Amino acid sequence: MRRRAFTLIELLTVIAIIGVLVALLVPTVRQALALARGGKSLSNLRQLAMGVELYATDNKGFLPAGAYPAPPTPRIRWTDAIWPYMSMREMYLSPQLSGEEMQRMLTPFAHDPNMTCGGYGYNYQYLGNGRHVATWSEPYNVPFHARVGSAIQSPANTLLISDTEGAKAEQIDNAGGQTMASPWSKNGVYTIDPPLASKDLGSRGARRADGGPSSSRNYGYQGGADGVLRGEGGATRSTPGDPICRATPAARNLGKVNAVWFDGHAEARTPMSLDDFDGDGSVDNGFWNGLGRADRC
Repeated sequence: MRRRAFTLIELLTVIAIIGVLVALLVPTVRQALALARGGKSLSNLRQLAMGVELYATDNKGFLPAGAYPAPPTPRIRWTDAIWPYMSMREMYLSPQLSGEEMQRMLTPFAHDPNMTCGGYGYNYQYLGNGRHVATWSEPYNVPFHARVGSAIQSPANTLLISDTEGAKAEQIDNAGGQTMASPWSKNGVYTIDPPLASKDLGSRGARRADGGPSSSRNYGYQGGADGVLRGEGGATRSTPGDPICRATPAARNLGKVNAVWFDGHAEARTPMSLDDFDGDGSVDNGFWNGLGRADRC
């Protein structure tokens, strides 16, 4: 008996069907991998929150600063402070970092420069700001450490750590008198900033004026700790709505920000929801200020 072979048309049809199935499968696999990385990141954040809690227990309820400005180099950061309590290096590195982020966000530990952390930022404006600016007047020139039970009155509504994009650098174009924002830099890669200045609570006076979000969720900060303000010295900011100086929460988890709250629960939330506690469409610091109140900053 003659064995019948596949015709060219049949073979091409089978190849086309396989191609369609692969095209349908690849996005599903990618989404599943992204979800797995997101779950791992949330697990990391829960363990980091536990490290902060243990640090506070050993320090009379006071929380670590985001960073301490004095030498040695590299700077001592919150990650170094909690390392004795959580000493698994992989939990300090987000599994969702892109290649570009890996290049600029990996930060060496002060206690071991051969190890790096990256991707997670600390709510330092309201939990612990180690700045010391000798030229500023009190209380703005001294380090700030929040204390559990006083500054932190609503743990379930107090953002502790989240994914961060870091901040944009500032560059002054003296010829044009314009302050321009560079692309994302190495600044603020271990912190997250609230949408509004911490004026009366927390470290107070860290920014001298506020910006508001544009439709694209950018914030237009008018200065960082040492920034040039609009109209000051003839310089202005770059395009309104550009998040100059803000260490911005990063939406790496399928458009959401992985975050952990002070009570230890972790979840992925949209960037805008982190900045609008009462859901009225206007930014506020309700999830940042330790009080769970939209009317205080």
